[in-house]
Amino acid sequence: MDYQLHHRILVWMEQAAETLKYSLERELQVEEKKSPSDLVTEMDKATEQFFINKIREYYPTHQIIGEEGQGDIVDDTKGTVWVIDPIDGTLNFVKAKNHFGIMIGIFEDGLPVAGYIYDVMNSDLYYGIVGVDVYLNNHPLEPLKISQLNESLVLGNVESFSNNVYNMKALLNVSLGARSYGSAAIEIIGLIRGEAALYFSAGLRPWDFAAGYAICESMGYKVTTIDGSRPDILTRSPILFAHPNVHQEALELLSHK
Repeated sequence: MDYQLHHRILVWMEQAAETLKYSLERELQVEEKKSPSDLVTEMDKATEQFFINKIREYYPTHQIIGEEGQGDIVDDTKGTVWVIDPIDGTLNFVKAKNHFGIMIGIFEDGLPVAGYIYDVMNSDLYYGIVGVDVYLNNHPLEPLKISQLNESLVLGNVESFSNNVYNMKALLNVSLGARSYGSAAIEIIGLIRGEAALYFSAGLRPWDFAAGYAICESMGYKVTTIDGSRPDILTRSPILFAHPNVHQEALELLSHK
């Protein structure tokens, strides 16, 4: 991981986060995507464009995948690919003004290199560099200890907990229970802090999982699809993020009929 690139990302994340905080002091322009709970604001689009402009300026040969579609049409993961979610948890951003994050994942030939998640309202920047370590506000992160699933919480979105394809009931029966925050960014933060043993979603887009995938890889956690394979950053998939002590057990429970 190039230090100059890393330093630039830290600066850009801080700048974007401050702009989002200030935007909450005025009325936002809100549009529906597919449903009343699937929203986009002018700040989603502006924040994504901010990152795209910076990347284009310094790294014009890199490819960019962005949630709001302002990046590239990427059909090949060869080379360096940035995956950006400018505001993960837009509904929270609009309605609660809390519990949302900025997420960036960087991949080389389809494999994670580094991931960044900014918990905007708490001013907490989590990042992981594969082969180095995971950090919170530039200090090495010391996650809470996880031993086994039956002593731990699990994280996921509400849709996944009610999903009939995967056996969420079996997973919840073994664990201490579930938590959901309406944002993959905040839920992945809960996992890497050790507040829960795993995070599962029945269907995540690349921008929802890329940053967390890279951070978890950096800390030795497992990130797989439901069949145990590596996620594809060009594909929507059911994704399991888990502490290595519980990953296999969780996969078996989710797959059991």
